[in-house]
Amino acid sequence: GAEPPAIEAGKLHTPAVAMQDLALDDSRHLLDLAELCLNRISELCDTRRDQAHFASACRALRETTPRQALVISGPDFTLRGPHGGHWAPEAYFQTPALPAALAGLKMSLAWKDQGWGNRKGTIVVRLMRRPPRDEVEAVVAEDTSLFGVAPHAWEDGLVELDAAHPIVSQAEAGDTLSFLRNAGGGGGHSLSVKSFRVELALRPGAIG
Repeated sequence: GAEPPAIEAGKLHTPAVAMQDLALDDSRHLLDLAELCLNRISELCDTRRDQAHFASACRALRETTPRQALVISGPDFTLRGPHGGHWAPEAYFQTPALPAALAGLKMSLAWKDQGWGNRKGTIVVRLMRRPPRDEVEAVVAEDTSLFGVAPHAWEDGLVELDAAHPIVSQAEAGDTLSFLRNAGGGGGHSLSVKSFRVELALRPGAIG
């Protein structure tokens, strides 16, 4: 079965800006000063809901509002593929329910296959949703080859999905991301992964 992920962190943010830091000098551009002022006003809002209301009324602030993020680590593994078939994905791990819609998704790992022969190893991500009064989760969107195909020797991989990718654009609060691993069938195939990290950027102002 799927192994539980490790949740590392809650919020990513930019440093607070003190009012005394807003003094004009010859080197500060007026647009930079305006951005600092907007962020300072947002910090003075009492609640996240107030920040969301302020951000919704101000396009400039929406573009500079710090994103909140969840960082999740998947367990290291070495998986041997079955003797038959070619496509044989199995559960890797699943994230907790998303607290808000996504603004972006970044994933990184180190990986390799068996080191010889045909290359078949892949990582899959699915956006999952449980409809109301339905016990079975449905696949909303899927990417079957996030990092391409695993190399023969250890390599680092990095993938970023922006707001245009279906995994990000269709995500809603309450959804989960399910990761699968495919070593490939046919005999002799394996897939090894270390340091799998997922950074979920949440949509600014989406958490009430």
